[in-house]
Amino acid sequence: MALVRGPGFEYELIRRPGQKRINIRISQAGKVTVSAPGELSTVQITSGVAAKRNWVLKHLTQLQANREQNDPLLRLMLRGVFHRVIMKKGRRKRGGVEIHEETLVVDTFDGSKEASLAVMEKWLMKLAKEELEKRAMSISAITGISFKRIFFRNQRTRWGSSSGLGNISLNWRIIMIPPAVRDYLIVHELCHQRHLNHSPAYWRLVKHYFPEYKKAEAWLKANRGIMGLFRE
Repeated sequence: MALVRGPGFEYELIRRPGQKRINIRISQAGKVTVSAPGELSTVQITSGVAAKRNWVLKHLTQLQANREQNDPLLRLMLRGVFHRVIMKKGRRKRGGVEIHEETLVVDTFDGSKEASLAVMEKWLMKLAKEELEKRAMSISAITGISFKRIFFRNQRTRWGSSSGLGNISLNWRIIMIPPAVRDYLIVHELCHQRHLNHSPAYWRLVKHYFPEYKKAEAWLKANRGIMGLFRE
């Protein structure tokens, strides 16, 4: 891997023998990764990336605007409701978060941005494990679709996943989104315990338990920037 200064942006270059074309991927955190066939020259790769310059810059601009709109040090969405964030310098070394109506008070030892983000992330992950596991068990009982274990992950591009071993995984950031959309994601992964694909039969099952799943999907698509929060 190598970091390359591109036409208006930097990207990480990965050469893969046998790959047929240049692929460009942009993470929710704004990291650009270019994978290219191993036999291509540097000039060819540079030219190929330059041809996609406008597309990359457009997406980076959108991501930046989304991050600014969802800056967790200014306001944070919790269960679908935006809360104003106040950073406070306190005496507790481990810090803590308190909720006062629609305001979150983040208490850290030094009051720094870095410490505040770390405390908020730890608090949100704990909240997610406490609330989402209970909700998943409740929806499992309602649908009659069981699972063995539930895991909370730090996925970069997924809200959740389901395995053939009977386990489901959820992105801990789901604690931020509206309860109805959260329930849809749980239904989505539970239905994969019956169909480990996205076949018509799978979507019929999803629709049976969550008729307005398309609205939830639209919300998730429009708010994908949440998956970029609390990342370096």
